[in-house]
Amino acid sequence: MKPRASRQQGFSLVELLVTALIFAIGLLGLAVLQVSTLRANSGGRNRFTATSLAEGCMSAIQAEGANSWAYASGISGNGAAYPVALRVYTGATLNGTFGTFDVNGQPVAAGSATQVFTVKWVQNAAGAQVPGNAIAGMNMREFVVTVSWTDQATSAAGTNMTASSMSMSRLIRY
Repeated sequence: MKPRASRQQGFSLVELLVTALIFAIGLLGLAVLQVSTLRANSGGRNRFTATSLAEGCMSAIQAEGANSWAYASGISGNGAAYPVALRVYTGATLNGTFGTFDVNGQPVAAGSATQVFTVKWVQNAAGAQVPGNAIAGMNMREFVVTVSWTDQATSAAGTNMTASSMSMSRLIRY
């Protein structure tokens, strides 16, 4: 006896169309996932850059404060006052702008088309008190650095993202 031959010789057109439809739906899902992942990565990168810029500003303030304190205490030279012309963070004002930066944290001119971040600082009153700590006699001042930015990405609805900001404060001997 001869074995019975199978009648199936390949795939039908309907089977191929159903397979193509399932494959297309899967690819669309992956595309949506990639867009949301890129948006989340952009936000994380901006927060990281903002934190780095705030730390840079705080480091500059702390370096100037250490120098100013060394002059005032007589450690640097004959106790002469720290030259006012060199002071950036303790001059006539108690606040100022550290700078404006692009998406990579590089300095740019204020109002530039590539400006993303703005870094500002505020010096609170001299001899600020922290509950439980007497620091008035230690020449400590509280500095607050605020970084504001607007994300370059758009929301899922296609609208521009709202502005974001973060603040960092530190007591610095001045």
